[in-house]
Amino acid sequence: MKLTPTLGCALLLGAVGAPAFAQQLDCNKSFGFRAAVNGVPGQSLCSSKIDTFIDAVNNFTLSSSQYTQTSAATAVGRVNDVNLVFRYDANSNTLHYNFIELNESGSFTGANRDLSEEEFEDYIERSGILGRLINYQARHSATSAITGVGGAIPTIGAADFATSFDTMSNIGNIGQSDGGNNNLIGIGLSYGSYNVAGSDDVKSTTLPLSYTVRNDIDPRRQLVLSLPLTRITTGDAASYHGGLGAAYRFPVSDRWTITPGAKYSIVASKDRATVATVMSASLMSTYVIPLGGYHLGIGNMIGIYKTGKFSAGDYEYDPGISLKMTRNGLLLAMPASYFGSKLAAEVSLIDTRYLGDKPYVASTQEIGITLGTNKRAGNARSFTRMGLSYVRGKDTSGFTANLGFWF
Repeated sequence: MKLTPTLGCALLLGAVGAPAFAQQLDCNKSFGFRAAVNGVPGQSLCSSKIDTFIDAVNNFTLSSSQYTQTSAATAVGRVNDVNLVFRYDANSNTLHYNFIELNESGSFTGANRDLSEEEFEDYIERSGILGRLINYQARHSATSAITGVGGAIPTIGAADFATSFDTMSNIGNIGQSDGGNNNLIGIGLSYGSYNVAGSDDVKSTTLPLSYTVRNDIDPRRQLVLSLPLTRITTGDAASYHGGLGAAYRFPVSDRWTITPGAKYSIVASKDRATVATVMSASLMSTYVIPLGGYHLGIGNMIGIYKTGKFSAGDYEYDPGISLKMTRNGLLLAMPASYFGSKLAAEVSLIDTRYLGDKPYVASTQEIGITLGTNKRAGNARSFTRMGLSYVRGKDTSGFTANLGFWF
């Protein structure tokens, strides 16, 4: 069986008449394949990357050495956590396919099996099935590159929240003036490591870049431009996402600040057969309550995150993911005397949830501690902050560590 190494050909799986394929694919990763010739199952191939799946579809003998162009063959597989089955009858060129969870099935008959597979590839290109695969994974997998742990939408939402939540801090001079009203360049590094029950571990590395423009009349009014860049590994599969965003901090009073923001992002992974754009808008409110030598910050955010249409060559699809995220947090600032006059520290609790349609990881909770330059004692023109957080959600748990420098 010969196929060109394209994503459409990689999706060449399905069957009709197999009762949910009684012999399920013994694979807990996002991609897998097993062929059975004349009822005899071959070797199961399982991977966090689509390459293993593509190779097997190009060459059924990688799973079963008994396969020929005239064999009766049934195969099961998985692509982006969607189970697929297909069947060839003996001496037949008719390809039967079934995307099980998507309830999508049919058949193609060409002059030979290669031509039947080409017809199936044409169907993949024009049907929008790729978007449905990505949408299904977002709703049923903790490792989705778009909505899973470390994925694009959770990372974007966390960055939207931090843009205003961090301004309540005693660290640095984000919300104060030193007389020069200097703008701020921000650079940093964030690392996350997450355990996913029954699947690959996920690790993320983010480079958050930002530029803060202060208003000359009121330096608390600030335009924040951001360019976060993230690399995620799920097992040995890599994903990338990044975006360009803008937010404006508007002080309603000395204690209350409102911050609207918007961002356009792209997520792409050749290894995980996922490409999408994400458009987002958020509204954040922060309020600070003095408590003697302490102060308590309250942060509340709602954000809307929606995927857009992706086009490349003959492929055009939209995953159709539209989510409403709420993120609420408390920040308790410690007296500087606990850590020395040059340092400040905060402890934070943050809860993230989705309203309406929900991804598989529908909520997360995190507790964190942050240390950094005390803005009442440090250099007002630059500051450093570092933090560590523990995060838990459905079938997931892990930690994030971050370091940032503003000057």
